[in-house]
Amino acid sequence: MKGRSITGFVALIIFLIAVTVFAGEGGSTVTPVDNSRPQRNTVVPPVVNETYKYYEVGGCCEKDLLCDLKEKCIRIDDRKKADSITNWKMKWNYGHHHSVETCTTDSFTVTVDVVFSLPKWVPNGQAPAELVKKWNNYMEKLLLHERGHRDRAVEAAKKLTQAVSELSPADTCTALDHEIETLIQAHKDKLLKEQEEYDQITRHGATQGAVFP
Repeated sequence: MKGRSITGFVALIIFLIAVTVFAGEGGSTVTPVDNSRPQRNTVVPPVVNETYKYYEVGGCCEKDLLCDLKEKCIRIDDRKKADSITNWKMKWNYGHHHSVETCTTDSFTVTVDVVFSLPKWVPNGQAPAELVKKWNNYMEKLLLHERGHRDRAVEAAKKLTQAVSELSPADTCTALDHEIETLIQAHKDKLLKEQEEYDQITRHGATQGAVFP
C-alpha cells in the first residue's frame, strides 16, 4: 500500500496566526494485477479518530480562575500561546491496479487523527453558580470553534479522496503517484488557507463566544 501523512495544528483565541506543519512518512507495496480494463477507484469516506486531552485549571472565583488559565494555557513558543489547540494528522494509503498499458489507484483511503487539547476546571463547593455557568458556556463555544478546524480537515480529506477517484488511468504507476502527490499538495495548500481564514473570520473563536470571562 502506498502511504503518506501530513500533520498540523491550529491554535485558538490568543493566536494571531494559525500554524500548521506537514510531514511525509510511509512506503509502498504494490501487488500487480493483470487486467486489461482498469477499474475506477471507489470513493471511501475518511476514517476519523478523535482524542481529547485536558490540562487542569483551578480557582473559586473568576479572577483566580482566569489567572490560572493564563498561567497554564498551551504555550506554542515564547510569544504564542492558546487556551486550546486542535492537532490533526492525515494519512493516506492506496495500492496500484495496473494492466499492460495503464495504472489506476486501488482503495485510496484517508485516515484523519484529531487531538483536541483543552482546559478543564472542576469547581468546588465555593464556586458561584454564575461562574460555573459562565465556564460551561465558554467550554461549549471553545469546542464549537475547535471542531470547526476538525471539520475543515475532514472535508479536505473527503475532497482529496474524490479527486483521486476521478483521475484518468496513467501510463505508468510512477506517473500516477506523481499525479496523486500533486493533488495532495494542492489540497494541503487549500486547507492551510481555509484554516487561517477561519481563524481570521472568527478571531480565533471570539466571534463564536469562545471568550472567558
